[in-house]
Amino acid sequence: MNVWVLDARSGITLVYLSYQDLMVNEDLVSGLLTALNKFTVFEFKQGIESIEMGGLRWVYLEENDANLLFIAADNKDVGADMLKARLNVIKQTFIKEYVDTNIFDKDDWNGNTEPFEPFKTIIDEYYRQWKKAESITTLGEFFDILGIFQQVLNIIMNTMQKVEERKKVKILNRIENMFKIMRSNQEYQVDAELQKITFSLEEGFNIIDINPNKCDMMLVEKFLIQLVKATVQIIKNEMEREEFVYNFLEEYLFTYLLNNLNLLNKLNLDQFLLKLFLT
Repeated sequence: MNVWVLDARSGITLVYLSYQDLMVNEDLVSGLLTALNKFTVFEFKQGIESIEMGGLRWVYLEENDANLLFIAADNKDVGADMLKARLNVIKQTFIKEYVDTNIFDKDDWNGNTEPFEPFKTIIDEYYRQWKKAESITTLGEFFDILGIFQQVLNIIMNTMQKVEERKKVKILNRIENMFKIMRSNQEYQVDAELQKITFSLEEGFNIIDINPNKCDMMLVEKFLIQLVKATVQIIKNEMEREEFVYNFLEEYLFTYLLNNLNLLNKLNLDQFLLKLFLT
């Protein structure tokens, strides 16, 4: 998916974010897209809604009051309605962030695009959520996700057996307190399947009792990511980097991740787990 937010009068790109390599100049594409939309408005009295071009599907949304043009491009297997719905989320958020606050004023804007740079982070977050939603398509994949997180959590707890006793007790107590705080979250309280995630100082975490047929799979994955991230951060805070890496090497964590790299990539968990343990 590639996204443009353009000033419709000049064709200047306010925001451009690329998740696919188009192998073309960004500014040339921006000018072409703007000119193409102006042509259709002039000839047919309405702008482009959706076209197929260059092996991609393109959708347009206009915001005439602010002279803005929003464009998204993605593979043809992504439906126009889906692509337009995602672009509309981006459009509404941009208007709220920049038009409603008068950061972008069509009459006074001086051409400076620097204020729009932080909006790329917002698009990144939306894109990450959309890709996650796409990745969890079957119960089988969700069982794979549960299996991966259970194994990673088991390895994390096994490393505690190699830690000096006082430090081990301190880490486990901090993990226990962190988990209590997470359990108090409202999302956790209203989801019966999330409440099946348990922790004990003796056994560690257990997540395998979750029933995929009864749970919000996206919510469960979100919670598990937060849980693993918070747990690892506690350990990092209490260990020197060399000790941290050595202990996880001893428990074959990195071997496990490498052996399952294709599956992790399929489930969009590869970057998260590799960055978590390697940086």
